[in-house]
Amino acid sequence: MKWIFLLLSFSVAYPCAAQQHRIIQELTQIGVKRSAEQLSSQAARQARIPCRVVQGKILPGGKPMLSKGVAEIERYIFSTPRLRGITLLEEPTAAQMRKALTEYHQVMESFQNFKKEMDVFLYYQSKEDEKRTLSAVEKAELMGKISRMNGKLSSLKTVISSADPAYRAAQEYVAYAAELVSPTMRGMWLKSLDQRADRKYRGVEFFLHTPKANQDASWKGLLPGAVRVRQVAEKLPPGLKMAVLNDRWSVIARMRQMHLSGKFLPGWDIAYYEDTAALLYDVTHAGKKFDVILTDIIVPGGGGCYLTGELRKKGFSGVIIALAAFEEENKMGKRLFDMGFDGMISMPMMFENGSHWPLQIMKNLQSYFYYRDTNGWKR
Repeated sequence: MKWIFLLLSFSVAYPCAAQQHRIIQELTQIGVKRSAEQLSSQAARQARIPCRVVQGKILPGGKPMLSKGVAEIERYIFSTPRLRGITLLEEPTAAQMRKALTEYHQVMESFQNFKKEMDVFLYYQSKEDEKRTLSAVEKAELMGKISRMNGKLSSLKTVISSADPAYRAAQEYVAYAAELVSPTMRGMWLKSLDQRADRKYRGVEFFLHTPKANQDASWKGLLPGAVRVRQVAEKLPPGLKMAVLNDRWSVIARMRQMHLSGKFLPGWDIAYYEDTAALLYDVTHAGKKFDVILTDIIVPGGGGCYLTGELRKKGFSGVIIALAAFEEENKMGKRLFDMGFDGMISMPMMFENGSHWPLQIMKNLQSYFYYRDTNGWKR
């Protein structure tokens, strides 16, 4: 039985707490005092934040005034995770507790150093009027640092609960940093912090392998493609509405062409999107309803992970299937599952140039609905 064990250790946590308190004081110190009249003036609202040099580094002298992105700046840059205690996954032995304490404080100290190094860069990169385009070399270097920090945090997942406030805040900060450096990775770095209660992860089901009950006899491979498509279509729920998100125009064009010719999901209503924000807006603001969303993972401006996270937070209860060139690997599958995906179809790059993909995707979707009905999933 999982339980929460809180340990408040003054002798262990005090050095870290003192260091955090000093960092917060440095980051929030006001460099120049302004009167109320100046703060309310247009000139003051457009003024830059005063800066100062500390140990050879330029630090912002005070909290930013309200502007675009201020919520993220306040949340990530002007706050520091406080090590008030540790939330362990299960009841530990004394030796396990000591080991967890040591690992936890080592990783969180490493995170504090990482945060100090990244704060100034992220502060300016968060501001529309200050951010700059990063070179490929800069991106690679920064993503390397972020990836290494993410790896250290991931090493704690077997002993520290994801609900631990400081641990959770550190994970969110790393995800925020990754998204600012590489917007196409938006939503991919932060794993779901809650366990799914609607179903359990099973690789065979998540990757939509054909169950024995739906496997075709070998002789069916001799039938014309149009006949096989019609046979599979008859086993799918009729008249569903599906949205396809993919930034490659060739995929969109081929899917539209095959659908209109009756060779891909005949009888379904399919909408096509090349932009994550457009699909998200249509679902959350324009009132469009979709039963199924078939989405690529990496799309400029967000992608499938960001889309799925946002839709699930807003209560979207439709089916979301990833269509990606990733291999079927359980670690990847579990991560997507925790984010709110219901399945993944693995397709090679440039699959749209082949002739068998419409039938394969339809068979995968058939497998999803078979597993859903057999297992009693809610969606």
